[in-house]
Amino acid sequence: MESNWHHAFNPQLFLKAINVERLLQRNDAYAENRINKLGKPCLSCGSSTAPGLLLNEGSYLCKQCFDRISFVQYPEKYEEIRRQHLLAREARNQARQALIKSSPELQNKKIADTAFWLSFFLCFIHIGFIALTAGIFFIAKQFKEAHNKKLNEWDTRYPEPPEPLLRHFHDPSAELTTQDKQTLYIFNHWPGYPPFWGYLREVVLKKDSGRCQVSGCPSRLELHIHHIKPVSEGGEHSPGNLVSLCDFHHALEPEKGHERIWGSIKTRYFTLVCEHERSNRATLGSHTVLAHLRRLQLVTLEELRELTKTYGFSCPQCGNTHIKFTLYKGKNTVEIECPTCAKSVEGPQELTEETGPRLAELLRVTRNQGRWKVRWDMLSERKSAVWGAWQGGRATKKRKEYKERLDQDSSKPVCPKCGAAMRIIRPRPTDTWKPFWGCTQHKVTGCKGSAKYVEAKQD
Repeated sequence: MESNWHHAFNPQLFLKAINVERLLQRNDAYAENRINKLGKPCLSCGSSTAPGLLLNEGSYLCKQCFDRISFVQYPEKYEEIRRQHLLAREARNQARQALIKSSPELQNKKIADTAFWLSFFLCFIHIGFIALTAGIFFIAKQFKEAHNKKLNEWDTRYPEPPEPLLRHFHDPSAELTTQDKQTLYIFNHWPGYPPFWGYLREVVLKKDSGRCQVSGCPSRLELHIHHIKPVSEGGEHSPGNLVSLCDFHHALEPEKGHERIWGSIKTRYFTLVCEHERSNRATLGSHTVLAHLRRLQLVTLEELRELTKTYGFSCPQCGNTHIKFTLYKGKNTVEIECPTCAKSVEGPQELTEETGPRLAELLRVTRNQGRWKVRWDMLSERKSAVWGAWQGGRATKKRKEYKERLDQDSSKPVCPKCGAAMRIIRPRPTDTWKPFWGCTQHKVTGCKGSAKYVEAKQD
């Protein structure tokens, strides 16, 4: 880029007037990691004469190095390219604004606009001023067109600098120097969120497909990034040590340091649970449950079916995907049954964030398998034997009737799309369409298979 493309706004002059460091985001460390008495030399410069802070793995970083590294966003090569781009872009914007401000055509247009409005009001005094008003309007338009043409020519000659190709520290294709590798080590053990935490968050969310990584959890909003190995134990800020969790399951993690900032909850479907102490179920003492969102409504049949479609729940015994759900509202219990092998299990009707992961443990997950387990021990009211095991159920009258109905349905048409049994779909008295065979799995899998019209006597 030319260094004198505008005499009044040379990039070097702009550099002297603007503090580029203020354009870059800065992150603070945890207050408890700051120390005034040195116990070891600085990891970066080797100095041992100034106060600083401790990294989460015990290394020491002096204040000067902390101030310097806090402003780093990219490796050395890309950081320099980025700063040059910021300088060039801002210098061009300053020069463009100066060109507009000093444009004689624009000044003449303002004078013509003033004369136009004056002539316009004079038209109410004498009709002869109409021709003068029209002439002034045409002249003002010419000045505006001349200004726009000049500005477009300037934009063509000096276009905006193209966005540079920048690569972050955790980009596998980034070129890292020896100093960059040391800086990355410091960032991986930063006592708090590193300066490019937003980038790491996006990387992890993309890797996890924007889903809570607890299998069976329906939450896709308010996702948090959790450290698999806690920061307090030296866990790194790297994609391999990070996992996406919803706020409900993140709150069940007992480690400290999960700060949250909550807005106003204005919905009848969720409520905000404040941080509180809960007694341990298996051992003495208590643990802290962090603030989180939870649903007000317990799991419904519709949500169970949606979870089945999302995670592909199937019978762990025979692999049948046509799982039957029964909700007993009087007892607030849920029964899950496999019609093929007569396996079943029954458990309490709880929150969807609790019931969904429990089903993922009892049944087989064929899609969207997560990579994190629920901390059931953090839910003190849960007992390990509440749900029981996936096993053969008793031969109840209801199950016998269901098998007899399956035998009767064997002579009926099957769905041309999924092969499931079909049933007669009848119209209401006000409808004009005829009865037809519809897929029985429509509400479970969304299948819309159907057969031809049938006679009413085939009930």
